[in-house]
Amino acid sequence: MLNRLSIMSSQEIRHAFFSKTQKNNMKDHKRSNKQIDHHTNIYLTTDGREVEVTEVVKDANSYNKKSFPDFVYLGQVTKWVRVKYD
Repeated sequence: MLNRLSIMSSQEIRHAFFSKTQKNNMKDHKRSNKQIDHHTNIYLTTDGREVEVTEVVKDANSYNKKSFPDFVYLGQVTKWVRVKYD
């Protein structure tokens, strides 16, 4: 049986961010004149915490910090866990 650390170490590390502005913008997004189910994602950090994320990027500097000035850097994440619906 594999332990959590060995599973996590095999995952590619990404950088996670959360922005309330970005979350609200996603809530207002519509596709084909229909409201899309609004959600964020829960990821697992390298130290085992679950965090709510609005965006995950490969390079931390590629996140659009000017569009979302209220962003919070959540650290490195290794695994997607689940969708969180509001």
